[in-house]
Amino acid sequence: MTERAVSRLIKNNPFVRKSLALSRQVPRAYLRFNATAEDYLRQPPALANSVPKSGTHLLLQVLQGLPATTHYGSFIASTPPLTFRERSEGNHLRLIRALAPGEICPAHLFYSDSFEVALDRLNCVHYIIYRDPRDVVVSEAHYLAEMTWWHRMHKYIKQIHDPAEQISRAILGFNSSNADFPYDYPDVAQRFSRYLGWVRNTNVFAIRYEDLIGPNLKALLGNIAVRYFERSTQSHKVEETVEAMLANINPEKSHTFREGKAGGWKKVFTERHKTQMKDVAGQLLIDLGYEKDLNW
Repeated sequence: MTERAVSRLIKNNPFVRKSLALSRQVPRAYLRFNATAEDYLRQPPALANSVPKSGTHLLLQVLQGLPATTHYGSFIASTPPLTFRERSEGNHLRLIRALAPGEICPAHLFYSDSFEVALDRLNCVHYIIYRDPRDVVVSEAHYLAEMTWWHRMHKYIKQIHDPAEQISRAILGFNSSNADFPYDYPDVAQRFSRYLGWVRNTNVFAIRYEDLIGPNLKALLGNIAVRYFERSTQSHKVEETVEAMLANINPEKSHTFREGKAGGWKKVFTERHKTQMKDVAGQLLIDLGYEKDLNW
């Protein structure tokens, strides 16, 4: 099997990815078991948290440019795709406490005071990335319908054959009181609200996806590196780290990558989509700085 074929297999098969991740858990567990408080001060873990479909893998690639850090394949999801049930607080805390020194861990982690305290106790440097909610719903509709047959939401989106209606459903969500739909998938504003506690938290480094693909990328990467080094007792060179981050960026390596552009919603939104978005998430767009009012 060629290297390209192996790469494609890993990218497209979630069970292969999970198996590879499990193989890296032994050294991770050993490191965590023997870690001291000094280890966490010297080499803090970093959480690459994100609102789903906002650039999780891009942020992970950037943070993997931090010196002496490792991604062991772990992922903290508040609602794992295979079950789409929210984890208990205890389960969340167990996953957070398992973070090893120097570990880079991606996440879709809802906000909670207790999670914030647990991360702080590990000296974890917390980053969160978010994106224009209009681009999120377009990406999520395609992702759930075409790219994730193992996701519990897949069949509910896939059975809607009209792509425009799939986007409407990603905007409006599903009625969880319906016995035929046993999961929690509310409208896009409510889904975003579960992460806003992190976005508004001054102890968390919040990143707009649009800035991470924008013209001032180097300056942003420098700030990302500085935030990490501020929490580390080791001395590091920011310039070298920024170059390593730049070298790591390759969106097409992500199994969820499609286009990755900003403003793509403008090409596919109908007037109906605009009305639906304004109704459920108009204020969210204003609060996040994507619009000044509802006249768009």
